[in-house]
Amino acid sequence: MKQTNYDVAVIGAGPGGSVAARKLAKLGHSVVLLEKRERIGYPVRCGEASTKLDSLEQDYGPIDPACIETVLNGLYVYGPGGINLDVRRENVGVMLNREKFDPWLAHLAELDGAEVAVNARVESVSDVEDGARTLSVVTATERVQIKTKMVVCAEGVEARIARSLGIMAIQKPGETCTGVDIQVQGLLTRPDYLTFWQGYDFINDGYIWSFPKQKSNVTNFGAGFLVSSFKGESIESMTLSWLKKLYPDAKINKVVGGLIPVSGSLESYALDRFVAVGDAAHHTNPLTGGGISTAMRAGKAAAEIIHEGFAAGDLSAKFLQRYERRCEDLFGREHTREKRFRKFLLTRNKEDQIAVYGLIRDYIDGGESKLAAFKKPGRALRLLWDYMRFK
Repeated sequence: MKQTNYDVAVIGAGPGGSVAARKLAKLGHSVVLLEKRERIGYPVRCGEASTKLDSLEQDYGPIDPACIETVLNGLYVYGPGGINLDVRRENVGVMLNREKFDPWLAHLAELDGAEVAVNARVESVSDVEDGARTLSVVTATERVQIKTKMVVCAEGVEARIARSLGIMAIQKPGETCTGVDIQVQGLLTRPDYLTFWQGYDFINDGYIWSFPKQKSNVTNFGAGFLVSSFKGESIESMTLSWLKKLYPDAKINKVVGGLIPVSGSLESYALDRFVAVGDAAHHTNPLTGGGISTAMRAGKAAAEIIHEGFAAGDLSAKFLQRYERRCEDLFGREHTREKRFRKFLLTRNKEDQIAVYGLIRDYIDGGESKLAAFKKPGRALRLLWDYMRFK
């Protein structure tokens, strides 16, 4: 580190942390971005699908074209009872190369004035004293103490620092997926689509995925399910068995795994001079497990509210709750609805689950007209009534 006092220290150089660091630096604050690993973006522990390219360019760009593997134009879902969904959406998202994308975002932060330090593990964060927190940071050569007026915690799903300060970021079994992602040589499925297998015929309390990376000519094939619900084979062996069953000739390059919060945002993740961003605040989509775009949106929102706090001379937990409310507006309410739908779907028997997928297919095939979902009004009204009563 070049100095020992900063306006803001950001813990974790993933997408959320780098976006927050860059925005704060651009707003004129002294910022250090601390990454515990020697290489930013490695190892990759996600499927690498994210939001549409024009959104990335507009909100977080410029994006090096090398970071984009595939422009996605839809998704295909193999559902229960042979009810499959083909959802065409031009430029609905992109497949990223996180080994290039994450370093690129950190590079942009550095260009805009943030100091980036790798191999810098934050061991602890103190309570607030004299308007600052003290970080104990271990590098390859020394242990240093950094004083900072504000901390942004984007350390990922483990959320060790956030939990040490009292934020309830622990992963609860019923609200956490365990997942394994296998990089397979070649493109297994439609090259511009995300492909899923979900429901009673596959993994009912999770899903299987196939995400194509066209430039690299590889596929991220994986599976995940709720931690508490399966007492048979491990997620790794289950994923490998599904890969063999669906694509027996697939050649495996590498296997990674990890936990995925599917709880929806934490109730509270702001303290005096401290906020959590991304997986550390459970900012992942409870239905899909995706978290890259929401982490970036949260990082930007955190930076904007922190800047307002500096201007107002108030970085208290009460003031920083504005950031929590901003995240609720950006994606929190949507995540709550998707969590409710996921729970509803998982509690249906196979017959009802097939009926739900049938309604969705009728809606898609009918040009996404709500009337199309009522081709069979008795079935639709019964399921709607069940959903309205579901808690």
